[in-house]
Amino acid sequence: MTTYLEIVTVLFSVYFQCVFLKRIGLSLDYLSEIQAIQDLANQDQAVKASPEYIPFDVNKVEFYVSTTSDKTTKLYYNETRSLRNIKGFSTDSLTVFVIHGWINSHLTQVSVVMRDALLKHGNITAVIVDWSYYSHMDYTTSIAKVPHVGQTVASFIRGMVDDHNCSLDRVIVTGHSLGAQISGFVGKSLNGSLGAIVSMDPAGPLYFESFPESRLSSGDAKYVQAIHSNARMLGVNYNMADADFWPNGGIVQPGCDDESYSLFSHNRSYIFMAESINNNNFYARKCNSITDYRSGSCAGNTVAKMGGLVFDTSLTGAFYLNTSATPPFGLGDIFGDGQN
Repeated sequence: MTTYLEIVTVLFSVYFQCVFLKRIGLSLDYLSEIQAIQDLANQDQAVKASPEYIPFDVNKVEFYVSTTSDKTTKLYYNETRSLRNIKGFSTDSLTVFVIHGWINSHLTQVSVVMRDALLKHGNITAVIVDWSYYSHMDYTTSIAKVPHVGQTVASFIRGMVDDHNCSLDRVIVTGHSLGAQISGFVGKSLNGSLGAIVSMDPAGPLYFESFPESRLSSGDAKYVQAIHSNARMLGVNYNMADADFWPNGGIVQPGCDDESYSLFSHNRSYIFMAESINNNNFYARKCNSITDYRSGSCAGNTVAKMGGLVFDTSLTGAFYLNTSATPPFGLGDIFGDGQN
């Protein structure tokens, strides 16, 4: 028998996704273009897809491990011993996890762009986390699985420590959108002992500033960075990390001016991050707003680099910068020589 709570969950899910699609400039006619797999008009299907009806299965989370020396290998959370069979895997080098967002997978752009940038850098083990079984469900159901996915990724990392004596200081977890929120639960599950988290436009809808225990926050790793590119729309609209970067003000990105500007701005965060891995020319200034930054009033303030894989953890606060509308996006330090 359908309960009142289940009906409310279904109605909210349908309502939220209609609003969500409208905000990013897409109509319901274009659901197929973003790979949605549910018929939101069918209440029975939506009820069956509600959090109460879908138990979490750790084996629905897959880990695609790549190095420059070997082909990609698919593993599960309890198969970390098999890492020793992958050419190029070394605990002396960085291991970087990439976690995609809603309605994505290890084959979609965020995963491919980030993996390719990491492998181009070299001497890195790239681990693409695929949780598409759950990310292709309605948004509220996907959110309900976020903590579980984070705990599963944390289990994989614990296996790296136990089986290979891997140092958590050599582990970086990156995530885009809902994947960024997952990265927070990875860190929480490891009691903040991760080396670093880099979050790319952390998902905003249903994540509230006043509940840091239920979202990514500073303290989830030894260093947490957030790159905000579509605040007030698909991303959060508040500082949440040790260092929060607001390129171009963090709301609408240059060159993202068509009818789907919000989605393009949201995705620009991982494009920035991928570029920064091999050519970090994203110099930002500590500042209170993009208006102050562009007026030059912050020109003498602390400089920090956005993204990358090497971090100055002493630099904290909110940082602003301009970027180009086309690649390469990094403009360097437009106010000086890049010295703190």
